[in-house]
Amino acid sequence: MRGSSLVLLGLLVGCGAAPEAPPAAPKAVAKASTAQKPIAKRPPQGALFREDVNALIERGFWEFLQRVEVKERVVDGQFRGWTIVTLNPSDFWSGVDLKPGDIVIRVNDLPIERDTEAFDAFQSLKQSDALRVAFQRDGQSRVLEYKIISKN
Repeated sequence: MRGSSLVLLGLLVGCGAAPEAPPAAPKAVAKASTAQKPIAKRPPQGALFREDVNALIERGFWEFLQRVEVKERVVDGQFRGWTIVTLNPSDFWSGVDLKPGDIVIRVNDLPIERDTEAFDAFQSLKQSDALRVAFQRDGQSRVLEYKIISKN
């Protein structure tokens, strides 16, 4: 919910801007360029680019949390992980084998029970050569692993 509130706030702020004055006279429209944007290089399957990981870390843990909604999973008074409620936007999560209902237990072999532990796991990616996410799906333990590589 907190992510949708921020998006709504952003839209309201954007919509509340003063309208631009119309141009005094129509301008000639420049002919559109036929050159297309180069397609962004994608990492090989099972890998993430170091540059992309670092950029996400630089934008901050809070921004990452806007992409995933979780709820605490507690059984018999014991923390068991974070149940994924939603993953947004879908293109950010494309090709990632996580889905709502999965229970994330550890990241890079680090506990994530407390906010500070989750933040530490997120920050550990700066130094790590891989991202490992231990989770459960339908009672079965699973691990996602992505090598962190350079684009070069």
